[in-house]
Amino acid sequence: MIMRKFTLLLLFLISSNSLTAQFFIAGGHLNGGLPVSNLKQEVDKTFFPTLSGILLYEFYNKPIQVGLEVSYGIYGTKMEVRNDLYPGYTDEFRIRRNNNYTSGMAVFRYLPSMSSKLTPFVEIQAGANYLYSRFKIRPSIFEDVVEAGKDMQDWAFAYKVGGGIQFPLPGIDGGKLELRINYQDGGTMRFLTKGDTNYLPDNGNGEFEYNPRQSPLQLITASVGIVVYDAFW
Repeated sequence: MIMRKFTLLLLFLISSNSLTAQFFIAGGHLNGGLPVSNLKQEVDKTFFPTLSGILLYEFYNKPIQVGLEVSYGIYGTKMEVRNDLYPGYTDEFRIRRNNNYTSGMAVFRYLPSMSSKLTPFVEIQAGANYLYSRFKIRPSIFEDVVEAGKDMQDWAFAYKVGGGIQFPLPGIDGGKLELRINYQDGGTMRFLTKGDTNYLPDNGNGEFEYNPRQSPLQLITASVGIVVYDAFW
């Protein structure tokens, strides 16, 4: 709901300006998040890497940018080879489990200096995080999947505060290298990490045991990326 309202507001603000005032920035980032606070107590050494794409609109002759950023990453993966997954069969199967992290955030940026070569900015984001764990079972990496599904999923409101700086990139018209750091917090989520799922072959016909974590997704995230000004001219 928050993302929808922000998107509608963004479209209204863009359409209310003349075409000559439209100014878009697009880019992508490599991000790495380290747990802090309550999350650090739950998953001290878990690293949260993501790839993200960002689209921003800069108001004409104003130090303000607004837009959207969407991220995806895998913060843990585990592969087992077992011969006890299916009762009555001793064939070996590979079970691969990925813990996935996705987010969609509305972005607001303020640029204190727009005329210098180095462009600093302050950033606030708000939106939602979605964590889910998926598994796939197959005889080998080259064969079709026998079974697939989700073990656990949850989502929560989230926000980020931080800032960064942009450097001109020679050879790319309007291109800039962007370094950024932010702090993320939000609502409490239930999620799995790499060692939180066990298979119990002697329970019934075999079943998975889950030991989920519960915490806000509190991260300090560093990013490096490339953004291009006037991306759609």
